[in-house]
Amino acid sequence: MMAEGAKEFSPVTSSGFGKPVVMLVALRQSYIPMTCRIVCESVADVRVRIKPGWEMDVRNDLILAVEEVVIAAENRVN
Repeated sequence: MMAEGAKEFSPVTSSGFGKPVVMLVALRQSYIPMTCRIVCESVADVRVRIKPGWEMDVRNDLILAVEEVVIAAENRVN
């Protein structure tokens, strides 16, 4: 997925690279919150991992917002 121009990161998504995030994605006329991790990024797409073994590409123009998920220390596993 690291295509030409992949070094030009989007400031909206690159801050959440590798961290658990919630992305607000526009699909048709609906807004979908999606819990995931940003795995890879190119100029046109962001690859996200929904759960181990489940990855998908999301077009940058469909991403409306990205927010890091903060989990309290007592609720973390490991």
